[in-house]
Amino acid sequence: MSRPTSNSPSKGAVAKKKPPSKVTHDASSENRVVPRSGNRAVVMTKSAGKAGPVIVKKETILAPKGYTMRPVVPAKNYDVVSFARAMNDDFAPRVQKLFEPETHAAIIAQRTGIYIGWRCPEFKHDCQRVGDMSKCFCGHLLGEHDKYTGRSIQVPCKFGGCPCKAFAWIPSRPEDIGEFWFQRRRDFDVTKWRAKCRCKHTHEAHAATGGRQCKAKGCSCFHFNSNFLCAACDRHWEDHETFFETEDMRKMNGLPYGEDYLPFAEMPNLRNAALTGDEYDESLYQALTTGQGRPAITSNPPADNNTPVPFGQNRSGFRPVYD
Repeated sequence: MSRPTSNSPSKGAVAKKKPPSKVTHDASSENRVVPRSGNRAVVMTKSAGKAGPVIVKKETILAPKGYTMRPVVPAKNYDVVSFARAMNDDFAPRVQKLFEPETHAAIIAQRTGIYIGWRCPEFKHDCQRVGDMSKCFCGHLLGEHDKYTGRSIQVPCKFGGCPCKAFAWIPSRPEDIGEFWFQRRRDFDVTKWRAKCRCKHTHEAHAATGGRQCKAKGCSCFHFNSNFLCAACDRHWEDHETFFETEDMRKMNGLPYGEDYLPFAEMPNLRNAALTGDEYDESLYQALTTGQGRPAITSNPPADNNTPVPFGQNRSGFRPVYD
């Protein structure tokens, strides 16, 4: 009987399984692959006899030899509302101020049956609800344009000497395009802010008709191309149009109308915040939907389409807090 060698296991002994290595080897080279979440990996290569440069392939990150890491799994449901609420003690009042123009526009639309929305033609939702205090590309308010109906196609400006032939909504606040940081500037005046073209001149420096050529001296810009994106869809201003519609037209085209036209209609807490400044106060919403109280929806249109909506100071006090 041969004696077992020192390298062979003794009779009856159980060979221990070698734990799996965290680092695998590429048989074709001296590459070391460090596992990461999913199919991602970190590949490290060294030259013969000495350390060489680290070669990083697609979907990889730089890491030292023997480096391991825990897989990073993104949250399935990222709740941006809860985050904003936690960062701002006065979250609901700020939402109310931010959406005040749109809220009033939605209420007036329900009362009159005339819906004015700014959106890309193929969309089934409005990026912006438009009211009489909304600004046109020509620099004048909708209330300073001719009377309109739910079937109007072009609503020309009646302000003396303005060549504008059709109302076209333009942002009048930096918040309208998601640029909230302007409000944090000490001497910022929202009444002086204007939306700009890529040529760095404002919309008021461009022609209100035709291709909207820039009128600034020496500027070779022939069309207004916004240097900003829509806060709702991340597309440029020139991709959008302003639509005048009746409730029946919106029903036919699958667009929201009635109470569904309110900001955040599908999210009760945010809807209440936009209406009353309190996430749990449904009083105004109930009044709008049941016809109770002063703000109730009526079927009688106002006597004058040019009567301005009382927006207060018509400016947002929304100022997010950043770490």
